[in-house]
Amino acid sequence: MEFSVKDIAEKINGQIYGKSTIKISGISDLKNAKKTDISFILSGRYLKDAENSEAEVIISDSLDKINKKTIIKVKNAKLAYISVLKLFYPESESLEYISDKSSIGKNFKKGKNVFIDDFVVIKDNVELGDNIYIGAGVYIGSNVKIGSNTKIYASVTICDKTVIGENVIIHSGTVIGSDGFGFAEDNGNIIKIPQIGFVKIGNNVEIGANCAIDKGAFGPTIINDNVKLDNLIHVAHNVEIAESTVIAAQTGIAGSTKIGSHCIIGGQVGFVDHINIGNFVKIGSQAGVSKDIPDNSAITGTPARPIKELRRAEAFMMRLEELFKKVDELSKKIDK
Repeated sequence: MEFSVKDIAEKINGQIYGKSTIKISGISDLKNAKKTDISFILSGRYLKDAENSEAEVIISDSLDKINKKTIIKVKNAKLAYISVLKLFYPESESLEYISDKSSIGKNFKKGKNVFIDDFVVIKDNVELGDNIYIGAGVYIGSNVKIGSNTKIYASVTICDKTVIGENVIIHSGTVIGSDGFGFAEDNGNIIKIPQIGFVKIGNNVEIGANCAIDKGAFGPTIINDNVKLDNLIHVAHNVEIAESTVIAAQTGIAGSTKIGSHCIIGGQVGFVDHINIGNFVKIGSQAGVSKDIPDNSAITGTPARPIKELRRAEAFMMRLEELFKKVDELSKKIDK
Protein backbone atom coordinates (compact mmCIF):
# COMPACT_ATOMS: atom_id res chain seq x y z
CA MET A 1 0.00 0.00 0.00
CA GLU A 2 1.46 3.33 -1.09
CA PHE A 3 0.29 6.95 -1.01
CA SER A 4 1.81 10.22 -2.18
CA VAL A 5 2.25 13.14 0.21
CA LYS A 6 -0.46 14.91 -1.76
CA ASP A 7 -2.87 11.99 -1.23
CA ILE A 8 -2.24 11.95 2.51
CA ALA A 9 -2.51 15.73 2.87
CA GLU A 10 -5.93 15.64 1.18
CA LYS A 11 -7.10 12.89 3.53
CA ILE A 12 -6.15 14.84 6.67
CA ASN A 13 -6.85 18.40 5.41
CA GLY A 14 -3.19 19.30 5.75
CA GLN A 15 -0.99 21.91 4.05
CA ILE A 16 2.24 20.71 2.43
CA TYR A 17 5.54 22.46 3.05
CA GLY A 18 7.99 20.66 0.77
CA LYS A 19 7.67 17.92 -1.85
CA SER A 20 4.15 16.69 -2.62
CA THR A 21 5.22 13.76 -4.86
CA ILE A 22 7.14 11.69 -2.27
CA LYS A 23 5.73 8.16 -2.01
CA ILE A 24 4.86 6.86 1.47
CA SER A 25 4.40 3.16 2.26
CA GLY A 26 4.11 3.15 6.07
CA ILE A 27 3.77 5.10 9.32
CA SER A 28 6.02 5.04 12.38
CA ASP A 29 7.32 7.07 15.32
CA LEU A 30 10.32 9.34 14.77
CA LYS A 31 12.87 6.95 16.27
CA ASN A 32 11.94 3.82 14.31
CA ALA A 33 10.78 5.37 11.04
CA LYS A 34 12.26 4.30 7.70
CA LYS A 35 12.79 6.63 4.76
CA THR A 36 9.50 5.52 3.18
CA ASP A 37 7.50 6.08 6.40
CA ILE A 38 5.54 9.13 7.44
CA SER A 39 6.01 10.22 11.06
CA PHE A 40 4.66 12.93 13.35
CA ILE A 41 5.85 15.51 15.87
CA LEU A 42 3.61 16.62 18.75
CA SER A 43 5.60 19.66 19.89
CA GLY A 44 8.78 21.63 19.26
CA ARG A 45 10.54 19.83 22.13
CA TYR A 46 10.97 16.85 19.78
CA LEU A 47 12.55 18.93 17.00
CA LYS A 48 15.97 17.27 17.37
CA ASP A 49 14.38 13.82 17.14
CA ALA A 50 12.54 14.90 14.00
CA GLU A 51 15.71 16.19 12.39
CA ASN A 52 17.51 12.93 13.17
CA SER A 53 14.64 10.71 12.00
CA GLU A 54 14.97 8.85 8.70
CA ALA A 55 11.39 9.80 7.83
CA GLU A 56 11.31 12.36 5.03
CA VAL A 57 7.70 13.41 5.69
CA ILE A 58 6.40 14.55 9.07
CA ILE A 59 2.94 15.55 10.29
CA SER A 60 2.92 18.58 12.62
CA ASP A 61 0.46 21.01 14.16
CA SER A 62 3.16 23.28 15.60
CA LEU A 63 5.94 23.50 12.99
CA ASP A 64 5.96 24.19 9.26
CA LYS A 65 9.72 23.88 8.80
CA ILE A 66 12.14 21.14 9.83
CA ASN A 67 15.58 20.85 8.26
CA LYS A 68 15.51 18.59 5.15
CA LYS A 69 11.95 17.37 5.83
CA THR A 70 8.61 17.75 4.09
CA ILE A 71 5.91 18.87 6.52
CA ILE A 72 2.17 18.28 6.39
CA LYS A 73 0.78 21.00 8.65
CA VAL A 74 -2.54 20.14 10.33
CA LYS A 75 -4.77 21.51 13.10
CA ASN A 76 -4.35 18.48 15.38
CA ALA A 77 -1.39 16.14 14.89
CA LYS A 78 -2.82 13.35 17.06
CA LEU A 79 -6.10 13.18 15.12
CA ALA A 80 -4.23 13.35 11.82
CA TYR A 81 -1.95 10.52 12.96
CA ILE A 82 -5.03 8.37 13.73
CA SER A 83 -6.45 9.05 10.24
CA VAL A 84 -3.17 8.11 8.52
CA LEU A 85 -2.84 5.02 10.71
CA LYS A 86 -6.23 3.86 9.44
CA LEU A 87 -5.08 4.37 5.84
CA PHE A 88 -2.28 1.85 6.28
CA TYR A 89 -4.07 -0.42 8.76
CA PRO A 90 -7.78 -0.41 7.84
CA GLU A 91 -10.07 -2.26 10.23
CA SER A 92 -11.24 -5.60 8.88
CA GLU A 93 -14.99 -6.15 8.69
CA SER A 94 -16.63 -8.93 10.67
CA LEU A 95 -17.36 -12.05 8.62
CA GLU A 96 -20.39 -14.28 8.95
CA TYR A 97 -19.00 -17.30 10.79
CA ILE A 98 -19.96 -19.51 13.73
CA SER A 99 -17.41 -22.12 14.72
CA ASP A 100 -18.72 -25.67 15.04
CA LYS A 101 -16.59 -25.84 18.20
CA SER A 102 -18.79 -23.19 19.88
CA SER A 103 -21.87 -23.85 22.02
CA ILE A 104 -25.03 -21.82 21.39
CA GLY A 105 -28.04 -21.85 23.73
CA LYS A 106 -31.77 -21.59 23.04
CA ASN A 107 -33.53 -18.51 21.61
CA PHE A 108 -30.30 -17.11 20.17
CA LYS A 109 -30.81 -14.00 18.00
CA LYS A 110 -28.15 -12.32 15.91
CA GLY A 111 -27.74 -9.73 13.19
CA LYS A 112 -25.65 -10.00 10.03
CA ASN A 113 -21.86 -10.44 9.80
CA VAL A 114 -21.42 -11.98 13.24
CA PHE A 115 -18.13 -13.84 13.81
CA ILE A 116 -18.02 -16.40 16.64
CA ASP A 117 -14.65 -18.12 17.12
CA ASP A 118 -13.77 -21.54 18.60
CA PHE A 119 -14.88 -22.61 22.09
CA VAL A 120 -17.28 -19.72 22.62
CA VAL A 121 -20.14 -20.51 25.01
CA ILE A 122 -23.38 -18.57 24.56
CA LYS A 123 -26.23 -19.37 26.95
CA ASP A 124 -29.97 -18.93 26.44
CA ASN A 125 -31.82 -15.81 25.24
CA VAL A 126 -28.76 -13.90 23.98
CA GLU A 127 -29.19 -11.13 21.39
CA LEU A 128 -26.34 -9.91 19.18
CA GLY A 129 -26.44 -6.96 16.75
CA ASP A 130 -24.70 -6.62 13.38
CA ASN A 131 -20.96 -6.78 12.66
CA ILE A 132 -19.93 -8.35 15.95
CA TYR A 133 -16.65 -10.16 16.59
CA ILE A 134 -16.44 -12.67 19.46
CA GLY A 135 -12.99 -14.18 20.08
CA ALA A 136 -12.06 -17.67 21.14
CA GLY A 137 -13.04 -18.88 24.60
CA VAL A 138 -15.54 -16.11 25.35
CA TYR A 139 -18.38 -16.93 27.77
CA ILE A 140 -21.69 -15.07 27.39
CA GLY A 141 -24.35 -15.74 30.04
CA SER A 142 -28.13 -15.85 29.70
CA ASN A 143 -30.24 -12.84 28.70
CA VAL A 144 -27.27 -10.79 27.50
CA LYS A 145 -27.74 -8.08 24.82
CA ILE A 146 -24.80 -6.83 22.75
CA GLY A 147 -25.07 -3.92 20.28
CA SER A 148 -23.73 -3.71 16.74
CA ASN A 149 -20.08 -3.16 15.74
CA THR A 150 -18.77 -4.54 19.03
CA LYS A 151 -15.54 -6.51 19.46
CA ILE A 152 -15.07 -8.94 22.33
CA TYR A 153 -11.60 -10.42 22.38
CA ALA A 154 -10.55 -13.89 23.57
CA SER A 155 -11.32 -15.22 27.05
CA VAL A 156 -13.76 -12.49 28.12
CA THR A 157 -16.56 -13.47 30.53
CA ILE A 158 -19.90 -11.67 30.26
CA CYS A 159 -22.33 -12.74 32.97
CA ASP A 160 -26.13 -12.97 32.93
CA LYS A 161 -28.33 -9.94 32.10
CA THR A 162 -25.45 -7.73 30.97
CA VAL A 163 -26.43 -5.04 28.44
CA ILE A 164 -23.70 -3.76 26.11
CA GLY A 165 -24.15 -0.90 23.62
CA GLU A 166 -22.79 -0.34 20.13
CA ASN A 167 -19.16 0.16 19.04
CA VAL A 168 -17.79 -1.33 22.26
CA ILE A 169 -14.36 -2.97 22.58
CA ILE A 170 -13.66 -5.42 25.43
CA HIS A 171 -10.14 -6.80 25.70
CA SER A 172 -9.02 -10.26 26.76
CA GLY A 173 -9.41 -11.55 30.30
CA THR A 174 -12.03 -9.05 31.42
CA VAL A 175 -14.96 -10.22 33.55
CA ILE A 176 -18.22 -8.28 33.35
CA GLY A 177 -21.03 -8.98 35.79
CA SER A 178 -19.23 -10.91 38.50
CA ASP A 179 -20.64 -10.74 42.04
CA GLY A 180 -20.11 -7.59 44.03
CA PHE A 181 -18.21 -7.71 47.33
CA GLY A 182 -21.17 -7.81 49.70
CA PHE A 183 -21.10 -9.53 53.12
CA ALA A 184 -22.78 -9.28 56.52
CA GLU A 185 -21.40 -10.34 59.93
CA ASP A 186 -23.41 -12.70 62.13
CA ASN A 187 -21.88 -13.76 65.46
CA GLY A 188 -18.43 -14.05 63.98
CA ASN A 189 -19.60 -15.62 60.73
CA ILE A 190 -19.31 -13.72 57.47
CA ILE A 191 -22.46 -14.23 55.39
CA LYS A 192 -22.54 -13.56 51.65
CA ILE A 193 -25.19 -11.09 50.45
CA PRO A 194 -26.69 -12.29 47.15
CA GLN A 195 -25.98 -9.92 44.27
CA ILE A 196 -28.99 -9.83 41.94
CA GLY A 197 -28.28 -6.80 39.72
CA PHE A 198 -26.56 -6.49 36.34
CA VAL A 199 -24.12 -4.36 34.32
CA LYS A 200 -25.12 -1.79 31.71
CA ILE A 201 -22.49 -0.50 29.27
CA GLY A 202 -23.15 2.38 26.85
CA ASN A 203 -21.97 3.08 23.30
CA ASN A 204 -18.36 3.68 22.18
CA VAL A 205 -16.91 2.28 25.40
CA GLU A 206 -13.50 0.58 25.52
CA ILE A 207 -12.56 -1.72 28.39
CA GLY A 208 -8.96 -2.92 28.74
CA ALA A 209 -7.58 -6.36 29.52
CA ASN A 210 -8.16 -8.10 32.86
CA CYS A 211 -10.70 -5.65 34.23
CA ALA A 212 -13.41 -6.71 36.71
CA ILE A 213 -16.78 -4.96 36.55
CA ASP A 214 -19.17 -6.20 39.24
CA LYS A 215 -22.92 -6.36 38.78
CA GLY A 216 -25.13 -4.34 41.10
CA ALA A 217 -26.34 -5.71 44.40
CA PHE A 218 -29.73 -4.42 43.19
CA GLY A 219 -30.12 -2.74 39.82
CA PRO A 220 -27.23 -1.87 37.51
CA THR A 221 -23.58 -0.98 37.62
CA ILE A 222 -23.42 1.62 34.81
CA ILE A 223 -20.64 2.61 32.44
CA ASN A 224 -21.94 5.35 30.18
CA ASP A 225 -21.12 6.35 26.59
CA ASN A 226 -17.52 7.04 25.52
CA VAL A 227 -15.93 5.87 28.77
CA LYS A 228 -12.39 4.46 28.30
CA LEU A 229 -10.98 2.04 30.89
CA ASP A 230 -7.35 0.94 30.89
CA ASN A 231 -6.19 -2.57 31.87
CA LEU A 232 -6.54 -3.96 35.41
CA ILE A 233 -9.35 -1.76 36.67
CA HIS A 234 -11.92 -2.84 39.26
CA VAL A 235 -15.39 -1.31 39.17
CA ALA A 236 -17.45 -2.47 42.16
CA HIS A 237 -21.20 -3.03 42.47
CA ASN A 238 -23.56 -0.16 41.65
CA VAL A 239 -20.77 2.19 40.61
CA GLU A 240 -21.78 4.67 37.90
CA ILE A 241 -19.25 6.27 35.54
CA ALA A 242 -20.62 9.14 33.46
CA GLU A 243 -19.84 9.77 29.81
CA SER A 244 -16.40 10.49 28.34
CA THR A 245 -14.41 9.73 31.49
CA VAL A 246 -10.96 8.16 31.06
CA ILE A 247 -9.42 5.96 33.78
CA ALA A 248 -5.84 4.61 33.81
CA ALA A 249 -4.66 1.17 34.96
CA GLN A 250 -4.95 -0.39 38.43
CA THR A 251 -7.61 1.99 39.67
CA GLY A 252 -10.18 0.59 42.13
CA ILE A 253 -13.64 2.09 42.59
CA ALA A 254 -15.59 0.90 45.64
CA GLY A 255 -19.32 0.22 45.66
CA SER A 256 -21.99 2.82 44.83
CA THR A 257 -19.50 5.57 44.04
CA LYS A 258 -20.58 7.95 41.25
CA ILE A 259 -17.96 9.42 38.92
CA GLY A 260 -18.91 12.39 36.74
CA SER A 261 -18.43 13.08 33.05
CA HIS A 262 -15.21 14.07 31.27
CA CYS A 263 -13.01 13.14 34.23
CA ILE A 264 -9.36 12.12 33.82
CA ILE A 265 -8.22 9.64 36.46
CA GLY A 266 -4.61 8.48 36.78
CA GLY A 267 -3.31 5.02 37.52
CA GLN A 268 -3.62 3.28 40.90
CA VAL A 269 -6.24 5.68 42.23
CA GLY A 270 -8.40 4.31 45.03
CA PHE A 271 -11.99 5.44 45.71
CA VAL A 272 -13.93 4.65 48.88
CA ASP A 273 -17.59 3.67 48.59
CA HIS A 274 -20.68 5.91 48.37
CA ILE A 275 -18.98 9.13 47.28
CA ASN A 276 -19.71 11.49 44.38
CA ILE A 277 -17.06 12.79 42.01
CA GLY A 278 -18.06 15.84 39.95
CA ASN A 279 -17.67 16.53 36.24
CA PHE A 280 -14.38 17.54 34.62
CA VAL A 281 -12.35 16.36 37.62
CA LYS A 282 -8.65 15.49 37.24
CA ILE A 283 -7.14 13.02 39.72
CA GLY A 284 -3.40 12.31 39.89
CA SER A 285 -1.92 8.81 40.04
CA GLN A 286 -2.00 6.90 43.36
CA ALA A 287 -4.46 9.34 44.91
CA GLY A 288 -6.69 8.10 47.72
CA VAL A 289 -10.15 9.63 47.30
CA SER A 290 -12.24 9.44 50.48
CA LYS A 291 -14.87 12.18 50.11
CA ASP A 292 -17.05 13.97 47.56
CA ILE A 293 -15.18 16.05 44.98
CA PRO A 294 -16.82 19.09 43.30
CA ASP A 295 -16.82 19.84 39.56
CA ASN A 296 -13.63 21.04 37.83
CA SER A 297 -11.34 20.01 40.69
CA ALA A 298 -7.72 18.87 40.24
CA ILE A 299 -6.60 16.66 43.14
CA THR A 300 -3.86 14.23 44.08
CA GLY A 301 -2.20 12.62 47.10
CA THR A 302 -3.46 10.47 49.98
CA PRO A 303 -5.78 11.67 51.30
CA ALA A 304 -6.53 13.45 48.03
CA ARG A 305 -6.62 17.23 48.12
CA PRO A 306 -6.24 20.10 45.62
CA ILE A 307 -2.96 19.89 43.72
CA LYS A 308 -1.98 23.50 44.45
CA GLU A 309 -2.57 22.97 48.17
CA LEU A 310 -0.52 19.77 48.17
CA ARG A 311 2.38 21.34 46.26
CA ARG A 312 2.43 24.24 48.75
CA ALA A 313 2.53 21.76 51.65
CA GLU A 314 5.36 19.85 49.96
CA ALA A 315 7.32 23.09 49.56
CA PHE A 316 7.02 23.73 53.31
CA MET A 317 8.02 20.13 54.07
CA MET A 318 11.21 20.58 52.06
CA ARG A 319 12.15 23.42 54.45
CA LEU A 320 11.59 21.40 57.64
CA GLU A 321 15.24 20.41 58.01
CA GLU A 322 16.27 24.05 57.80
CA LEU A 323 13.57 24.98 60.31
CA PHE A 324 14.65 22.28 62.76
CA LYS A 325 18.22 23.58 62.61
CA LYS A 326 17.05 27.08 63.43
CA VAL A 327 14.90 25.85 66.31
CA ASP A 328 17.86 23.85 67.63
CA GLU A 329 20.11 26.92 67.43
CA LEU A 330 17.51 29.07 69.24
CA SER A 331 17.07 26.38 71.91
CA LYS A 332 20.81 26.34 72.58
CA LYS A 333 20.88 30.12 72.88
CA ILE A 334 17.98 30.03 75.34
CA ASP A 335 19.75 27.36 77.41
CA LYS A 336 22.85 29.54 77.63
